[in-house]
Amino acid sequence: MGLRTLVLTHHSGGDTDMDPIFLYGTLCHEPLLRVVLGRPMSVRPARLPGHAVRWVAGESFPMILEAPDATAEGLLVVPSDATARARMDYYEQAFGYRPEPVEVATEEGPVRATLYRPPATGLTPGAPWDLTAWAERWGAVTCVAAEEVLQDMDTRPAAEVARRFGPLRARAQARVNAQVAVPTTLRRPAAPEDVQVRRRQLCYANFFSVEEYELTHRRFSGGFSEQMNRAAFVSGDAVTVLPYDPVRDRVLLVEQFRAGPLARGDVQPWLLEPIAGRIDGGETAEEAAFREAQEEARLALRELRRVGQYYPTPGANTEYLYAFLATADLPDAAAGLGGLETEAEDIRSHVITFSKAMELLDSGEINVGPLILLLLQLARLRTDWRAAASATG
Repeated sequence: MGLRTLVLTHHSGGDTDMDPIFLYGTLCHEPLLRVVLGRPMSVRPARLPGHAVRWVAGESFPMILEAPDATAEGLLVVPSDATARARMDYYEQAFGYRPEPVEVATEEGPVRATLYRPPATGLTPGAPWDLTAWAERWGAVTCVAAEEVLQDMDTRPAAEVARRFGPLRARAQARVNAQVAVPTTLRRPAAPEDVQVRRRQLCYANFFSVEEYELTHRRFSGGFSEQMNRAAFVSGDAVTVLPYDPVRDRVLLVEQFRAGPLARGDVQPWLLEPIAGRIDGGETAEEAAFREAQEEARLALRELRRVGQYYPTPGANTEYLYAFLATADLPDAAAGLGGLETEAEDIRSHVITFSKAMELLDSGEINVGPLILLLLQLARLRTDWRAAASATG
């Protein structure tokens, strides 16, 4: 979830749209607060005696708990209008927060307030909360995720947000990844004004989303194109991993049912693939590669080598893949069943020789693009990897 705030209400009979909000967690990060409220607003210090703020163990957000000898330090902000307050309410309620009366301390004296208490989900407190550490890893992706959350404010009940927040944050991580500069030695170096979006509509949002655009773009011949309609299938970035044992000269492939071939009418919807999976919000490509190897194949990788990163189908799909070769120990026992039951994964892994893999590539039984790319990259590097393994024993 990653979203922890307290909303404070003066009980003085005034306009509730102007009530102050006490922030103690992620919304103390000014860029995130600006996204949620829709505009910059001034803040001032405040605190909640008898409480402490801790990381939730194993999670990316804090929790507040009663601690008689502690004080939760935070900030007060007053939404400038009803719209800003409604945005904050929606953002909090999306994660099941409910009001509870509290009293906070300010330099001007105590303030009777309302605490938005998270649902009782058995959260375990960890180390003291560190906003700076959170912002370094999670700040950018949370800001982008919050933008998508609030785009749905007028069309989706807040309760639906939490259900799809994992995929939503993965898409946000992809947008953050996309800001990394890449070479433009041959292609056009794009400027911000080269694409002018006249209308953007979120048509569908769940595990994936579909966005529709009315836009124009700069033409190679000069000037701008006519306005055009384009749709994009929006997904998170992902990793693909081909484990290789340079001593035994073996690779590990995974096999699973795929809905895409079924929808195409393919009579064989079970495919041979590399290990693959989505990069979660706040996760690096390398971290995702190690995690997916454990989840899909119960396999501990040794070393990773990134051998490519690319759009497999850029015409209408945002998916961006980070391709890795990895060294691993692949005895016969490395083959077996894997996948996460919580994600309805039914995966079988195969350990085969490199030459057998190339036979399957030649015959067409291997027909998944990312696996083809990884096998061809391995063919280019295999001799050196085998020599290095032999030299080190």
